[in-house]
Amino acid sequence: MEANYQTSQSVNVYCPTVEKAVEICLQYITNNERLLLEVPFEQYEDIIEALQQQEEGTKDLTQVIKKGAFTYAQIKHITLARNIHGLTMDEQGRIYFVNDAISISAVTAFAQSKWNGVARKVAIENGIHTGLAVLGETFAEEVISLQLYNHHKMTTDFDLNPDISSAFKTGGAKMASKKMATAITKKAMISSAVAKKGIMLLNANVVTGALVTGMMSTADIARTIKGKMSSQQLFKNVAKTAASIAGGIAGMVVGSGIGFTIPNVSTTIVSMIGAIIGLMIGSSLASKITKRALDLFIRDDALQMLDIFNERLTVLAEEYLLNEKELEQALHDFEALHNMPKMLREMYAASDQQQFADHLIHRELTRIIKLRMYLHVPTNEEIYEVLQPLAV
Repeated sequence: MEANYQTSQSVNVYCPTVEKAVEICLQYITNNERLLLEVPFEQYEDIIEALQQQEEGTKDLTQVIKKGAFTYAQIKHITLARNIHGLTMDEQGRIYFVNDAISISAVTAFAQSKWNGVARKVAIENGIHTGLAVLGETFAEEVISLQLYNHHKMTTDFDLNPDISSAFKTGGAKMASKKMATAITKKAMISSAVAKKGIMLLNANVVTGALVTGMMSTADIARTIKGKMSSQQLFKNVAKTAASIAGGIAGMVVGSGIGFTIPNVSTTIVSMIGAIIGLMIGSSLASKITKRALDLFIRDDALQMLDIFNERLTVLAEEYLLNEKELEQALHDFEALHNMPKMLREMYAASDQQQFADHLIHRELTRIIKLRMYLHVPTNEEIYEVLQPLAV
């Protein structure tokens, strides 16, 4: 009878495409209608829509399909870095966790918290709040069921309130775990730990972006990148070069009226080149000044590439779930390990400039997240120790 308590009531369905996720979800729904299926954050709406079409709207699938707190790409990068025990990916790109009873979102929130430097117990609390946000009572119930199943002598091994103790004696571990899970979930919704983080209700939409893990917001990431990876930092002598060229052609009016345009080049540079063309008529300094102008022209292109690079870095820093320290390291390494002005000029010449930027950024961020500490996720006992006081 008690063996059923070890059967998972939830499954993580993290696939690279919505189509594959729908296929797997249909298999689970057909075989077990009571199973909760956690899916990636960004795939949730599309999966619900596709399933409703195939199921002909006969079920409220929002009660079965649960939106994870992280995207597939975020979980994929962590999985490939191989610094969480039990998190793996098969050849088709489906991501698994060794224990389906534990939400992948909860595992990731725990890991992010640890990588952000908090104590293990606090990290477990953050993981629990995320697990409750995604799966609700089922998350707590699975942990409690297994714990009660492994400790039959509840009166000596557990300090439970009389109501739950009575439920255990009359209905067994299943009834007791359900009552505890209900009490825990209700209390978590109004607990100070949650309220301090600005979460009014347990909702995966609110948890997304890992509010409970201290991850930077997109705005924070963008500000940091613009502050460190700026044109002033990377091209310190642009203004000096421009002033020098301007001085070299001062007073030259021949050519200033030449009208032509160059795509993607500022009007200032066009005007400057026009002035140099005028200067070339009868000037022995033409070759030197022209070279300096063209150097500036290349830098101007590179500044445009810097905007693209920074935009992609903002997106990918969030995709890799970088914390502030890791982002600072990445920005330092881009300057220290790469000739950024030269790299941006090469990027300008590339057929696909965004792809060029993504390749470089992915390589650098992958190296950085592989340096994160290797983590063993909390045991069932550790999770229960944090959950249990909430039931009192």
